[in-house]
Amino acid sequence: MKYKTYLLNDNINRFSEEEEESLKNTLEEESSYFDNERKKRKFHQKLFSIIRWRSINLYYSIKYNMQRFFRRHHLSDIDLWGFDSTMAEWIYPRLKAFINQKRNGYPSIFSEFNENEWDNRESYDKAITEGPHLGGGSEAWEETLQEILFAFEWKLHFENYNTESQRDNFCKKWNLKNPFAKNIENKSIRYKYKCLQPNLAFCISDEPDLDKKEPEKYSYLSRIVSYHNVKSNIEIQKRAQKGFELFGKFFLSFWD
Repeated sequence: MKYKTYLLNDNINRFSEEEEESLKNTLEEESSYFDNERKKRKFHQKLFSIIRWRSINLYYSIKYNMQRFFRRHHLSDIDLWGFDSTMAEWIYPRLKAFINQKRNGYPSIFSEFNENEWDNRESYDKAITEGPHLGGGSEAWEETLQEILFAFEWKLHFENYNTESQRDNFCKKWNLKNPFAKNIENKSIRYKYKCLQPNLAFCISDEPDLDKKEPEKYSYLSRIVSYHNVKSNIEIQKRAQKGFELFGKFFLSFWD
């Protein structure tokens, strides 16, 4: 897929309203809040930045591995800081093994109508309608397990600062639209302004002419293109949250 590249220098190549409108349905290169600053760096500054960050990463990698080795609980500061991810990494492969094994039963709350257990069909239907019973048999239990699995895969393969390919594979597996895919549906354009007020560096706005409306407060810097469908992403998050809630609800049912 090809993208058009547009370089914008401060106020020099600013698009007109007509140009902005025409670009709404055009795939462009993604930009970030700091693109202009990165482009202004000289080679030695870029090299120093790479060496600096790699040195820092190496230092903390050694530090965290030492903590895991010597601490009684074998958890590092980073493991405890992101304890949700730490737990998900431990639970996920075991959950997957539990689901994939040959199981003999399922929680009684999913049991189907049986004349030996229920007075009549009406009482069974009433128990499902009012909530204490779910019904659906083994099929309903398997669907519940899949929703729980979805939640843990979302945490590990989608939410945790993953690569584009990991997110894309996750969405394909679960038949979802990738909210970060580079397409027109996910495209958003925002504008970066230098704040002329004290103690403020810059701000991001959806308005393309904030500096024209309030020239004493803002100076136009650049145009930011990103691909993120917030509404779609929130729906995926809600589904994952429901899966985690199901995990807690049926925690005592993970035995066979």
